[in-house]
Amino acid sequence: MFNIPVLLLAFCFALGAQSATTTGFDDLAIRTIRFASGHVERLPLAAIERLRSATPLARPLTPESYIVARKSLADISILTASVISDEAIDRLQGHFQRRIWGPGYVDVTDSFEDVSRRSLAPRVDAPAYPAPDPSAHAELQPMLEMLDPAELKSYVTQLSTKYDTRYYLSLNASEPAEWIRSQLASWLGENQVRLVENDFNQPNVVGRIEAKSGDPNAPIVLLGAHLDSTSQIPMVKAPGADDDASGVAVMMSIMRILKANNYQGTYAIEAHAYAGEEGGLLGSKKLATQYKAQNKIIQGMLDFEMVGYQPATASNAGKSSTITVLSDPVPQMSTHMAQIIQEYVPTAELRSVPCGYGCSDHYSFYDQGYPVVCIASYGPEDPQLNPGYHTTNDTVDKLDFGKMSDFVHAGLAWVVEVAA
Repeated sequence: MFNIPVLLLAFCFALGAQSATTTGFDDLAIRTIRFASGHVERLPLAAIERLRSATPLARPLTPESYIVARKSLADISILTASVISDEAIDRLQGHFQRRIWGPGYVDVTDSFEDVSRRSLAPRVDAPAYPAPDPSAHAELQPMLEMLDPAELKSYVTQLSTKYDTRYYLSLNASEPAEWIRSQLASWLGENQVRLVENDFNQPNVVGRIEAKSGDPNAPIVLLGAHLDSTSQIPMVKAPGADDDASGVAVMMSIMRILKANNYQGTYAIEAHAYAGEEGGLLGSKKLATQYKAQNKIIQGMLDFEMVGYQPATASNAGKSSTITVLSDPVPQMSTHMAQIIQEYVPTAELRSVPCGYGCSDHYSFYDQGYPVVCIASYGPEDPQLNPGYHTTNDTVDKLDFGKMSDFVHAGLAWVVEVAA
């Protein structure tokens, strides 16, 4: 979709290789990648980055296209150039042209033994939530009076303009995570926020509001969004205002409002800002795997992905916003989320579309058998999807923060319904 000058790509790749070594991943390190079909391949990180950064090829790919792609990898690894599958080339080199959320694959390097022994579709038992009932949650009303579009804009502006890039392999990749941590700690308390380190220089951020019982082992109601960004020149500039500073901003606003109202539910509430989503759901994969190994119970996870770009359309005329509920991978969770939006945000245009394997961080938790749902402005195949997505044009001036407030409203409603 985007024609990038060859010299610029060469510079970007060279810088990326240097930075990868600096930030904890050697550029020749072998990563284990799982694709939508369920098959697994082992590829050097440098090969993954080169294909992701390459000038997109016309679709559908021809036999000659695959030959060209393989030749481009020969200087990295002759073996990789020989054995890499057509699917891997198609998913990786088409990254910026196809309307793919996130990477469209999952990096399972650190949990390969676990995922290789089970189905691509794990068994997920969605909780039997009661039907949404606004009349049973009077505590929500004072929270809604605290919705503030200017707050959302300030968070997105910080994340998308104060850092040239939030790409997970960039030299300063930890800085936005540190800022998110400091903001959450100012509301929740220092002992309620922690950084979870990864194998690269960008940690996850975890903030927590304890259950009213004070039980540290109480089940968790989880809010998530990814803090990293990417573009066609990710090591140099990747503002990522919509993808996914917007989701992080909504999540942060929800936690601030909950704490300001001294809200505690039957279950603990956690907010996760994930690192390395664009590299294969790396940060969320680590946390989801840890939580499963520690036998943590997650009552439900709500992921926020690209919620700020809200163009006017014929279908949303007269509506306060457009909210799209992703219909996969747990249909019961998607149905419940849609019911919440209908009851609590009836002024919004409500849509439902599929997302696809590995499209965002909720899939990491789904892979561990947890009940998940994701909401966004639009889905990956929608023509209204932000045209600046995954480019240097994904900037704060393109977003509608008034309409983004509906996502805070929906998220707060989901929390009080699920955590009560």
